[in-house]
Amino acid sequence: MINYESQYQTKITEFSNFYQLKLNENHRWIQLGSVLPWDKLVLLLSEKYDFSKGSKGVNPRVIIGALIVKHKLTLTDDETIELVSENPYIQFFLGFTQFKSDPIFSPSLFVDIRKRLGKEIFTKFNELLIKTTHPLTDKSITHKGDLKIDATVAEQEIRYPNDLSLLNKN
Repeated sequence: MINYESQYQTKITEFSNFYQLKLNENHRWIQLGSVLPWDKLVLLLSEKYDFSKGSKGVNPRVIIGALIVKHKLTLTDDETIELVSENPYIQFFLGFTQFKSDPIFSPSLFVDIRKRLGKEIFTKFNELLIKTTHPLTDKSITHKGDLKIDATVAEQEIRYPNDLSLLNKN
């Protein structure tokens, strides 16, 4: 059974708890969460997961968001779960309506997610995220020259100390 609520349902005013957290609407995680196409990402994830069967599982937005946090911050599985449990901005990014200090899921779930997604779905995720967060990359870019990567092949105009022509220079 799917435990997913559309991205258009969660509002910043709903994210509260006993202490009535006041979150900065300009924070990077809140801004990123507002521009991501969560519904499309969940559809991609549902190609590999059957959300209609079984007991209520982890919200797909939480799974996708945790993957984004993990890769954006280059964290381990354990570090990602720990960071989510202590950061209200990331929890809001994941779609939570209240702050939770408990782990969102076991870090071992990341292993299952990676196995199920596979290279094809992960590539689709990346393409969709890049199109959304960097819209200028879709336009054709004209190249204006050559790029030399290796410094050993770069043209050099260096005169060495043993160059005798340096003696005649003032």
